[in-house]
Amino acid sequence: MKNLVSPYGVATGFLLLMLSASSQAIPAFAQRENLNCNSCHSAVPALNGIGRNYKLQGYEMPGQQRGRRPARLGNTNVLEGILPISAGIVAGPFDKKDSGETKVRAIHEVELMVAGQIAQGFSGFIELEAEDEEDFNVEASIIQGTFSLNSALNFQVSRAPSFYFDPYNSYTNSRRITINRTPVIDQGFGGADNDSSLRRLRQNLTVFGKANNFFYGLSFSGVANDNEGEDASTIISRLAYEFNTNLILGGMYINGSCSMQSGGGKSLGDPCFLADRDYSRAAVDLECTTLNNLIINAVYMQAKDDLISGIGEESNNSFYLQGFYNIQREGRTLVTPIARYDSYEISNGLYQIDTITLGVSHYIRQNINLRGEFSDTSGEGPIADDNRFTIQVEAFF
Repeated sequence: MKNLVSPYGVATGFLLLMLSASSQAIPAFAQRENLNCNSCHSAVPALNGIGRNYKLQGYEMPGQQRGRRPARLGNTNVLEGILPISAGIVAGPFDKKDSGETKVRAIHEVELMVAGQIAQGFSGFIELEAEDEEDFNVEASIIQGTFSLNSALNFQVSRAPSFYFDPYNSYTNSRRITINRTPVIDQGFGGADNDSSLRRLRQNLTVFGKANNFFYGLSFSGVANDNEGEDASTIISRLAYEFNTNLILGGMYINGSCSMQSGGGKSLGDPCFLADRDYSRAAVDLECTTLNNLIINAVYMQAKDDLISGIGEESNNSFYLQGFYNIQREGRTLVTPIARYDSYEISNGLYQIDTITLGVSHYIRQNINLRGEFSDTSGEGPIADDNRFTIQVEAFF
């Protein structure tokens, strides 16, 4: 009689019960602007044109002036009229790799986000998160403050991933719509960027903006995962052009150095302990919308890293091609099937690793997303073949 109710059933049932209790809530930004989530997102959390402009306007809709919308105290938080506050729960009731044991991550991640305009021309964003991998220790994952003269000229200070300032969807982990991350932003390649990747946090001084259909961004940054930005020398640049609402072409270039004096060279075994190491990342990207709701993203990137001795360098290529289709009803996305092919090299192109990711998202409510996803990896060298099946639920309110 001990097996009448499985642990999976209990966890899943409790999760769905918990989520159904908050199914009428919507995220603070959408609530504040009296819009549905699809007004700014092609598929949550990926941004569309309206969402990109909203971000560039410092979290204000064009033409709207702060103070014209009184705070509403009914179904939203008391501070909504000052700074929108949202919280999120990410659960993974089933996560299984061939190479590992089955995981029941009933609570995988908890997030608290505060964002909006602080004063005329000044806006900010703070995200606190706690994850199961880190024993649910709370940390500030992203902190930024922005001063905007207009949409064409913005100044930002941040502790954030490399392309947090970028309103497009190609290089930002925060706007991926799969559980599986693309290696373009997840791999450290030759390791000269403090043995880390584009999605990791770094200290940034950034200027960015959009004039007509042209977007630019330029950051002076430290190496990844260096909390103090010591001996900063990294330059991050981004360009993108919107030919129309359905076609965006862009590119990025990063050049930096991990020195023996910086966070990467303080002790034996650190990636820059023996010598200063230069690195660069160069990429081109495309986003195309066709057949109304079919969206295609593609990136090709070359990563160059000085060898750990500081003499010579290695070069590795990476690319991905992703497509997703939004099945909608009455202007709201209900289901989004997605497919992506990733390929990247390691060890100066000696080994190539390929991954196919197939998934589907069901938006139970605007702010509740149920995802099922399968990925299959064909590895070479130190990377073994593997596959993974995951079920994940995200709820933000």
